[in-house]
Amino acid sequence: MAARPGPVLVTGANSGIGLATTIRLAERGWEAWGTVRSDAKASDLRAAAEAAGVGATVTPVVLDVGDDEAVVARWPELPAFYAVVNNAGYSELGAVEEVPARQARDQLDVNVVAPAVVSACALPAMRERGDGRIVMVSSIAGRAAIMPLNGWYHASKFALEALSDVLRMEVAGFGVKVVIVEPGFFRTGIGSSARDRADARVTRESSPYATAYRRATSGLDAIERLAPPPDAVARVIVSAIESRRPLRRYLVGVDAMSVASSHPLIPRALTDAATRLVSGLGGRPDTFT
Repeated sequence: MAARPGPVLVTGANSGIGLATTIRLAERGWEAWGTVRSDAKASDLRAAAEAAGVGATVTPVVLDVGDDEAVVARWPELPAFYAVVNNAGYSELGAVEEVPARQARDQLDVNVVAPAVVSACALPAMRERGDGRIVMVSSIAGRAAIMPLNGWYHASKFALEALSDVLRMEVAGFGVKVVIVEPGFFRTGIGSSARDRADARVTRESSPYATAYRRATSGLDAIERLAPPPDAVARVIVSAIESRRPLRRYLVGVDAMSVASSHPLIPRALTDAATRLVSGLGGRPDTFT
């Protein structure tokens, strides 16, 4: 295996796609660093790395990437990364009408602003090296707005992809490549997190979206049970880091590929009506056309 040009940082590395990516990087001979938000999660990451036999090459970093001032202050203590994988993120489940502005801003801070800040901190070393990779973990939700009660999550992922497209052009002349990864549904824990965040809304029967909340949380439970593990996403991310000519975008998962191929072809009025029926959003019959 060829010598690796430098360490890689993965944000949100204690579970899901972040954990799978960190472990795979270490197995492939990379020095893998992973941000986590607490000492307990750092212990989880160390334990997983030890269990995989790569404990010596995985370094947890207790750092909340949603706190931009903390990221900037901590960065001088970290090594010059060859690549960063902006994976940390969550879903603020709730109808647009019912998500307070503070929570909407928090969603955008973590899913959009944090990747920009981490990338900005990493870029000087990449520019000096004349080489580097920035991987943005988006979602099929960043290409097609198809999930009611996930408006702010969709908005964050659409924004992340726009930001990434611009960043790719800005840094190409420095030898740095920016890659967007768009997974479909995988067993990552984000569904459980979204359900926990929405508990107060789900149990409020007076909400005009009560039926939709119940169906959404049931759907999230099913996804966590039935969706495939995130290993396929981790393989794509590591391949994008190692490839000399990575693609600009990678779709991962049969569901993501199906949505991407069919979404432009099916009339939006039809998909809106079908989604509202399945989601329990209801409405007068004439509003489905």
